[in-house]
Amino acid sequence: MARIENILFDLDGTLTDPGIGIVSTIRQVIAEMGVAAPAAAELRWCMGPPLIDVFTHLLEPAGKRELASRAASLYMQRYAVAGATQSTPYAGVEAMLERLRGKARMYVATNKSGAIAERIIVACLGARALGRYFEEVVGNARFEDKSEAVRGLMERARMDPVATAIVGDREHDVLAGKRCGISTVGVTYGYGSREELVAAGADYIADDPAAVARYLLGRI
Repeated sequence: MARIENILFDLDGTLTDPGIGIVSTIRQVIAEMGVAAPAAAELRWCMGPPLIDVFTHLLEPAGKRELASRAASLYMQRYAVAGATQSTPYAGVEAMLERLRGKARMYVATNKSGAIAERIIVACLGARALGRYFEEVVGNARFEDKSEAVRGLMERARMDPVATAIVGDREHDVLAGKRCGISTVGVTYGYGSREELVAAGADYIADDPAAVARYLLGRI
């Protein structure tokens, strides 16, 4: 296997657990669209997919599919004010980043906006994390295919696809990596299942951050 020189991390479900903030904000927005909000336990699947897809799915049964774009924009406004501050880091994430620091260039590639992602990283890992661990935080606001953000980052940073890996908890992360021709690492401690990651074609599946570090260090 080729040596890994660049590592792209997903944020939600990979570095941080955003569940409470995302679910509460989605329920609030759905209610504002005049639709009965599903129970919090029924919205676990919403972690990862583009926002436009999430709200299209939630509003379509009520015949309000056309409000999906408005709902996604309203969500981002609400989440930036309150929901983002409710994220927490997964146990072992900082130890993983410390083990990898200085051995490969590390980035965050998320479907959130870049500004909100940076706020979450600072809140969860401290202000120094942005410079200490990550070269750049790239977001695409959940409206586009994630592979577009990944491809743009790779072009700007002149990454060789065979020397690059993406780490994420959902099929969207794995598929984005596949479309960009890079290695893919799926994690099961977030919001995706092992079955989902296997079906998407992940090259390696890790059950905790320590396993992510071991695998990547073996290729550095």
